[in-house]
Amino acid sequence: MHTSPRVLLVGAGAVGQVYARFLKAGGCEVSFLVKESHAAEAREGFTLHAHRGRSLRTETLQAAQVLTSPEQVRPDAFEQVWLCVSSTALRAGGWVEALAARTGEATWVMVQPALEDRAFLLQHVPAERLVTGAIPFLSYAAPLAPGASPSSGTAYWFPPLARGAFSGPAARRDAVVRALRAGGYPASRSRDAGRAVAVPAGVLTAFVAGLELSGWRFAALLEPSHLALTHAAAREAARAAAARTGASARAVLALLRPGVFRLLPRASRLVPFDLETYLRVHFTKVGAQNRLMLGEYVRAGREAGLEVAHLESLLSRLQGTPQ
Repeated sequence: MHTSPRVLLVGAGAVGQVYARFLKAGGCEVSFLVKESHAAEAREGFTLHAHRGRSLRTETLQAAQVLTSPEQVRPDAFEQVWLCVSSTALRAGGWVEALAARTGEATWVMVQPALEDRAFLLQHVPAERLVTGAIPFLSYAAPLAPGASPSSGTAYWFPPLARGAFSGPAARRDAVVRALRAGGYPASRSRDAGRAVAVPAGVLTAFVAGLELSGWRFAALLEPSHLALTHAAAREAARAAAARTGASARAVLALLRPGVFRLLPRASRLVPFDLETYLRVHFTKVGAQNRLMLGEYVRAGREAGLEVAHLESLLSRLQGTPQ
């Protein structure tokens, strides 16, 4: 008889490893479901580095099992299934349907940011078993650049006052929050975590698109033509996300002035690693997700009768660039 919650994390990248670390510290038995090409690395275990100010706390992570296909999942073997892959990977192939058929009454936890991710999952997992979360930390495969510290493993950082909100059926949401808090993770309860982050996610998506078109350099983004396009697109994305989800964009739009973007170089000094490099590395890796999300904001805005010309311009320009 198992007394520790058994958790299956789909994806063992920088996000999945961090969640696994806290879940295991909270007493859960954690396993990974990964592609065959990543299985050997996952079975060897991972080294994680937590940024604490300008210092690092290093520890290791070993999974109970590493699986490589939904067919290897024994029925009712897990109480929780965490989806730690990108929005595009979530929708690729038929693995979600296959996994859902083998996980019985397990709670599924999604942390994907795209507007339509939840609707996609609800085709395979009932709402009464689906918990939604938001990622409050930054994580990456080290090193970010040659000579940077740490030199290997996975590093992560929680900004000051960061909280990871979760929403869903109360009993299942609370079980997720308790497990994370027991491991030291700053989890919180929310009425609707997806709605709460929809507008900020829209702004971030437009900002990242503008930064990519600026060669991933803050200085180039702040040039008048780049800044004007990115700022206008971010406001359009905020309004589109609000229209689709029922969230309020008022507070974000009141703060979203060009001057906010000009604070980036100064604000980046508060991050314990090179933020410009991090954004380039991370969002290049999930470039397909960012393009998918831009397309969703365009469609949501159009359906609501909103202006989306600047979002369309960003998306068109990005689609003409290699990922």
